[in-house]
Amino acid sequence: MEGQPKGIQVHKFYLSYKIAGDVHTGWFYGVHIRFAKDQLLFQHPEATDIMDWTYEKSKDLRSYLMKHNALKLSIMLRLKEQSS
Repeated sequence: MEGQPKGIQVHKFYLSYKIAGDVHTGWFYGVHIRFAKDQLLFQHPEATDIMDWTYEKSKDLRSYLMKHNALKLSIMLRLKEQSS
């Protein structure tokens, strides 16, 4: 039939998520972002702070990761100082 979709299109989404305070990234598939997030949560039910980076600039993702790592390092240093 003319004008009919040929099938469901599956898309790739680049997502970041946290598990126990650590940031992870990966490609997840779905017909839309909700399905991709569901796939992530199926594989990692403990994941939180899910963010879609598919169409964002890679420098923005690097900046996010650097800020998160700097914050985590700062917290670890503070805890170490308190325990000394």
